[in-house]
Amino acid sequence: MEEQEVIDTSIQNIRQFLLREPHIEISPNIELDARVTLSFPEKEITFNVEIKNEIRGASLQKIKYLAEREENFLLIAHRIFPKYRDVLQNENINYIEANGNINIRTNGFYLLIDKYPTLPETAKESNRAFSKTGLRVFFQLLLKNQNLFATQRELAEQAGVALGNIPLVLKGLLDEGLLIRRNEFGYQWKNKEEAISRWINGYATTLKPSVFKGSYQLPKDRNWQDVPIETRNSCWGGEPGGDLLTNYLRPEKYILFTKSTRIDLIKATRLIPSEDGNVKVYEIFWKKGDMDMNAPPLLVYADLILNGDKRSLETAEKIYDKHLQEL
Repeated sequence: MEEQEVIDTSIQNIRQFLLREPHIEISPNIELDARVTLSFPEKEITFNVEIKNEIRGASLQKIKYLAEREENFLLIAHRIFPKYRDVLQNENINYIEANGNINIRTNGFYLLIDKYPTLPETAKESNRAFSKTGLRVFFQLLLKNQNLFATQRELAEQAGVALGNIPLVLKGLLDEGLLIRRNEFGYQWKNKEEAISRWINGYATTLKPSVFKGSYQLPKDRNWQDVPIETRNSCWGGEPGGDLLTNYLRPEKYILFTKSTRIDLIKATRLIPSEDGNVKVYEIFWKKGDMDMNAPPLLVYADLILNGDKRSLETAEKIYDKHLQEL
């Protein structure tokens, strides 16, 4: 959905609270999208506005950054998923959602409506970049800048997909405006932060469920750090991966990526199969180094963002600053 449509729909759904038509103008700040003046019965407030089509975990880092810097910051979004509305409310970040949900708390004024369901995703033409196979290739392109100059055969080998998928995925990323041609030999990201956000959304809804292998439980007398994983076959992601990368997070939920069969994994780790277990095991979908104890920082970052809790988001921000900002 286009930015103008997002803001028009959102404002339309809160007009009942306004005395007069809102005043909307382009923001003089290049980091923001607009300045919007809303006239409530109690007072008139001018907001510095960021417009987003959809808010998931991957978008929160930038939103928090802008909210800390900008006075009377307001997020206007087409879709905000419930657990992220909770995060925004807890962080005292103002927002208006296109369905009519609103949270504004500024200068002694407070308005909260949180009863409308998230709007359904609009149907759009299938894009191969966001299929299970395409997201594997997309991941490789995000992992290292040099992969943007790799041959299609090299990309296919790294992602573990058939060669014929590569041109379709590249076309999909070009069509989405995420990737642009740098020259005849390679590409560059138009907006790397946006590309990471889009990949995380696709990973959460499409790729991650497809590589899930089962739930397990740590033995009661064993800490996760004592689990004897074979690094040539397995590595930690999520919260333990975040702890390995930052030494900042005490894991409570565990993600383990592996190439091992179920029987070999149980033999090697002594993990106990359990439907309600706190260890979620997923198939490795990238070309893993034999000595890697943790998953790639981008993947650890993604799962921490998807957790959505404060400690995970703080750890994700540390990983982004240290490992992803210069990708």
